[in-house]
Order: sequence, then structure tokens, then C-alpha cells
Amino acid sequence: MARRVVVTEPVHPDALALLRDAGWQVIGPPTTLAPANLHPADALLVRIRALTAADVAQFAMISKHGVGVDNIPMDAARAAGITVTNTPGANATAVAEQALLLMLALARNLDGQRAARGAAPRVPGLDGKRLLIVGYGASGQRLANHAKGLGVKVTINSRVLSPARAAGFAVEPDLAAALPYADIVSLHCPLTDTTRGMLNAQTLALLPPGALVINCARGGLIDESALIAQLQNGHLGGAGLDVTAHEPLPETDPLRCAPNIILTPHAAALSDGSFRAMGMMAAQNILDHFNGCLRAEHRLLPR
Repeated sequence: MARRVVVTEPVHPDALALLRDAGWQVIGPPTTLAPANLHPADALLVRIRALTAADVAQFAMISKHGVGVDNIPMDAARAAGITVTNTPGANATAVAEQALLLMLALARNLDGQRAARGAAPRVPGLDGKRLLIVGYGASGQRLANHAKGLGVKVTINSRVLSPARAAGFAVEPDLAAALPYADIVSLHCPLTDTTRGMLNAQTLALLPPGALVINCARGGLIDESALIAQLQNGHLGGAGLDVTAHEPLPETDPLRCAPNIILTPHAAALSDGSFRAMGMMAAQNILDHFNGCLRAEHRLLPR
């Protein structure tokens, strides 16, 4: 009997073809945005759908289409001995591009330029600005190099990064010590119990006046009420968010009315190239797991 994989959301057709060509029965993905029903199967291929412990118990392995796994109950998967994989680096270029896009749009005051009549709007620009990148995974590394090429002074906030791996960039392990010197802060770290709400009323207040906040990682990293307050009182110069605590963002969410904010719909990873790369890697992880040759760097559980 053919092995079966449930696909919760649309993925690149080449990824589905890879699985079918290997003899797998593919269940899904849904053709609408409505949640798909989950059926017991050998594997689950999931993007951003939030899973429960009961969900994960129906599968022998879970292949995440992407990097962050905060939508997967990892403790339940660990307790049940379920293999969980992800696709490290597959979307890094696209995420770094989106972060840079948001930085440029805010620093160049595109809304102000578009609406200007008479006097030219203030355009801070990026040249000579100080960027703090929180987390130095694949997307953080790419953003650091992009920003350096634009004359930005880059500091990395990481507790584990050694100077030898920092590629010449400054490293500051203490977030509170780094924030007062950051004209821009861009988040590139996972959402964990430790990082949840890392930018809150106290830490946002440490940023210098006019600072920009960029988040293309996970919405829960920022206390959104505190962010709105700092935008409204004029302490922050702007924010660019590709991710929010509630997705999709409700039409009545106060973030939509905050001043100097740019919101994009969790689309940073969805360039043509990265969408295919994530799908192909997620599909290959399934095949490799059941063939006994899964790459160690793609395995999150078991450790």
C-alpha cells in the first residue's frame, strides 16, 4: 500500500509531483482558504496552520514548510516520538529582501513622498544608520550583507555568535545594551518562551527617538500594544511588520490605524524561488525520513 501524506495548505506543484513520482498518495492541499480536514497518514506537510496535540498524534512525521515551528506543539510531538523537520535557509533570501524593502520604504518615507504637496517630506535614508539584527540565522546573515552594501552600520544581537562567525560585524549579546544605539532593529529569531514579547514597553523605550522596527520573523516577538503606543507618542519613527500576533490580521485590529506603519500579510517568504525551494525541501524531507537518510540539519525532533 502506498504511503500517504496530508498537505494542509497550497505548496509548489513541483513538490507535490516529487511525492507522487515517489509513489506517495497526496491528500490535499485544499483549493480554498478554508482549513482542511486532517486524516491519519504517514506524514503531514504543513505551512502555517496551527496544530494541536491531537493533530500531531495522527502522523509518524511532520514536515514543516518553512523554518519556524511555533504552530506545531513540539512537546506533544516529542512525547509521542514523532519526527519533525523544517527547511532551514530555503526562504532566507526572500525574507531578507522583505526586511530590506520595509526598511527602505520607511527610511525613504515613501508615503510622505507620494502625498507631498509643496515642501519636500523628511527622508532619513539608510546611509550611516545603525542597524541591530536580532538573530543571525540565514535571513539575518543575508540582511546584514545587504545593509552593509548600503552604508549601514550593522550590529548583531546574539548570545551564541562568536566573533569568528560574525563576518566582521559587531556583536552585542545583551539586547538591552544594544537597543539604545540602534536606529533600526530587525527581528530574525524564532518565537520561544524566552523571545516572546522581547520588544515590549520597556525595551522599545530604550530605542533612540525616530528608530524603526522591522519584523519578518514571528508576530509574538513584539508586544503590539506597546508598539502602537510608541508609534502614537512619536518615540518611534515607524514600523514594518510582515507578521502579527493574530493572522490574518482582523480588520478592526488597532495595528491597522497606527501611524507610520507598513503591514504585509506574512508574505516575506513567498518569492517564486523560495516558495518552490521550501516545498521541494519539505517534500524531500519526507522521502528522506522514510528512506532512512534524513539530513541531520533538517531534523528538529528527535534530537
